[in-house]
Amino acid sequence: MPEYGVSSHLTPFLPYIEKARSTSFSSDWRMPDSLSRPIEIGTLAKWLKTCDTHHNGHCQSQHFVNADQTPTWLVNVRRQCIERACPGHRYVALSYVWGKAESVSLTTTTVDSLLILGSLDNVVLPRTIRDAMHLVAALDLTHLWVDRLCIVQDDDAEKHAQIKAMGSIYAQSYFTLIAAQSFDASGQLSPRPLRRSPPPGWTGTLANPWRGPKSDKEVMKLMALDLLRTIWFSRGWTFQEFLFSRRKIIFHNNTVNWECHCTSTHETQQVLEEEPCQREAPQTSSLGVDIDPWPNFHRYARLAALFTPRHLTYAEDVLDAFAGASTAFARVYPGGLVTGLPAMVFDAALIWQPYHPLERRKPAVMSDEDAILPSWSWVSWRGNVHSESWQSGHDYIKRQTTQDSQEQHTVDNTWHTLSTLQWSHSASLNTSRFPITVEAAEWRKRFADSPAQALPSGWQKNAGPGCTDTYFTHSTLPGHDFSYPIPIGLSDGRAVRSRFLHATTRQARLRMLPKAYRAFASGCAVAGLQGPDGRLAGCLRLNDYEQNVRGNLPAEPCLLVELSAGVVELGHPAAADGDLLGHPLADVFDEWSIPSWEQKTGTYRFYNVMWVELKEGGVAGDSVACRLAVGRVDKAVWEAVATEEVQVTLG
Repeated sequence: MPEYGVSSHLTPFLPYIEKARSTSFSSDWRMPDSLSRPIEIGTLAKWLKTCDTHHNGHCQSQHFVNADQTPTWLVNVRRQCIERACPGHRYVALSYVWGKAESVSLTTTTVDSLLILGSLDNVVLPRTIRDAMHLVAALDLTHLWVDRLCIVQDDDAEKHAQIKAMGSIYAQSYFTLIAAQSFDASGQLSPRPLRRSPPPGWTGTLANPWRGPKSDKEVMKLMALDLLRTIWFSRGWTFQEFLFSRRKIIFHNNTVNWECHCTSTHETQQVLEEEPCQREAPQTSSLGVDIDPWPNFHRYARLAALFTPRHLTYAEDVLDAFAGASTAFARVYPGGLVTGLPAMVFDAALIWQPYHPLERRKPAVMSDEDAILPSWSWVSWRGNVHSESWQSGHDYIKRQTTQDSQEQHTVDNTWHTLSTLQWSHSASLNTSRFPITVEAAEWRKRFADSPAQALPSGWQKNAGPGCTDTYFTHSTLPGHDFSYPIPIGLSDGRAVRSRFLHATTRQARLRMLPKAYRAFASGCAVAGLQGPDGRLAGCLRLNDYEQNVRGNLPAEPCLLVELSAGVVELGHPAAADGDLLGHPLADVFDEWSIPSWEQKTGTYRFYNVMWVELKEGGVAGDSVACRLAVGRVDKAVWEAVATEEVQVTLG
């Protein structure tokens, strides 16, 4: 059931909600009753001090690991100039919306002048940045990191390096100041004034007793809703800034709130609980950011689904806006990431589906040929990607302990994606091609399908009650049970940016059923695919609404290319008597909701296929194929009709 306009399985990644306390208020909740009511700087300082003292170092920034993960420049708010960053500098990072506000920027021509004492007093700066500088000084801190003044905007090498380090820059800040109040940088940090010394007692308007929240968690739910509706939350660049920041002071909707690894709280609470953090300590890799130290594709899929709806002024910046996250995640996925798709689970990652029809990101400045926006990657589309369509990519997760409840959650997943092709990727049609190794598939074959194999170091095979439940555990990951071992530990993986995929595959042409259907759980149209005998043999999830394609499905057969194979068990307690709409995977397998679908029990075997449109030619062997839709075809039908082997290039 969607909550706050987002699917419930995504709520752990929303602001505030998972970290707020459920305890009742000790007194009536009051809200500021006027924009003239000051924001108390002392409250913000208390939040920082309490977190410093009582949160067991969970929220503290770590020492810099190496120079390319650190800021190059910082703003000295006391000297009103920029200066070279040093390893010992404590700094606040600013997260805001650029917009079109007039401002000086750090460039190769302005750097010398901005190093001069007091130089920032005499230049044009947006109101948000000015206010942030004043607040940092009011908190008795010295340094502020803000991209406009701390990245040399016309030095491509430095700019690219700092963009790659963005996750670490925010993760290692003393805290991140989030300016979500205004539409862009020309607006105020808050329309309310700041005050150092509050009068005794808190004054404000009592909340209506029948409408007012009854606990801190209820307040933070309201605050989360407000923050989700801000321009700041909708922007692509702010995604990783929020994701990697350990501690955040957030200005929005005429108030200010706190979130750290351990808790979240609202302005009217004023103080944090002076007690140790009850949450598990964050996992900090050598990248200096809080990510799982193992390839948790379940988490990656949810994060990608939260990123895709975000707007970018320049669509060609999408990989830069995700660079901090992709650089970090690439280190825990063997083979890294290929334009947003982890190589370790590449076959499963390639079959992503829209939850609602998506909008193709179009470059604003670059040409289509120069921009890296391939149709086969989710990064090239804006809207709601269906993260559940990636479930087969984390079929190795059997049970895992949730961060907040400390209870084990069983992942009941019998859906597996099986490699049938050798994919390679390239930056252009004429440059070197690099093979993609799908490590998860190889490890599944070695250890799940061949039980006699010796286990890698750290892994242990276990048997549940009655020896019917076999699972694997790793010595460094308590609370996680796996269906088969996977590579654990940092790799040398990189986040590469490629436009093209290449493989030798099979193709076939199948007709669609004349009637389109609406997907069982998403807003997209579903087209059934006919086998040679005219019976339903599979389906495609179309990137459009059912009412738009009604009566307009193509009469000609559609060109399908094979991506991989798959298997799923139809038997499930929730799908009794063959009612597949009760199956946990019914929201992914659209064909089950088509009335003429026949198979109700047993093992469903199929091939994953992509409906493609050929560009720059008419034969798949010498053309670039672009994604139109992804779906499945029954195994027996596909093997009967897909008799033509071709070299395919996806772009």
